[in-house]
Amino acid sequence: MAVVLVINDDRDLLDTYQDLIRQMGHEPVTEMAAQSGPQTVRKARAEALVVDLQRPDESDFGLRVVEEVRADPELRALPIIVCTGAAEPYLAPVRGRLDSLGVPVLPKPFTLQEFEAALDHLLLGSGRS
Repeated sequence: MAVVLVINDDRDLLDTYQDLIRQMGHEPVTEMAAQSGPQTVRKARAEALVVDLQRPDESDFGLRVVEEVRADPELRALPIIVCTGAAEPYLAPVRGRLDSLGVPVLPKPFTLQEFEAALDHLLLGSGRS
């Protein structure tokens, strides 16, 4: 069982993530905002992170959080998935930066099975399943 932190500004989506992560046998922790990626991860004692790419007030929100976490030596290897409904013209250059940080992108809309497979793959690869 892993503690999975989900950061997303949509309460309904957070509830869905929470239910699914719990059904997968993991412990979900949800946040609607994160001033500091590393601080939020530490507070949650997260072993994996699922973060939305964009917010109405910050278009590069998820990228900022990922870069902050990857820059922290203690959290550098944290498994992360970025979920986004961003259009491809916006997503293309961001995807390259995320790829270089070893962070997969799960485009919305995705099925529950796709999310489960992505999270399982990430946790298995990190030894945190």
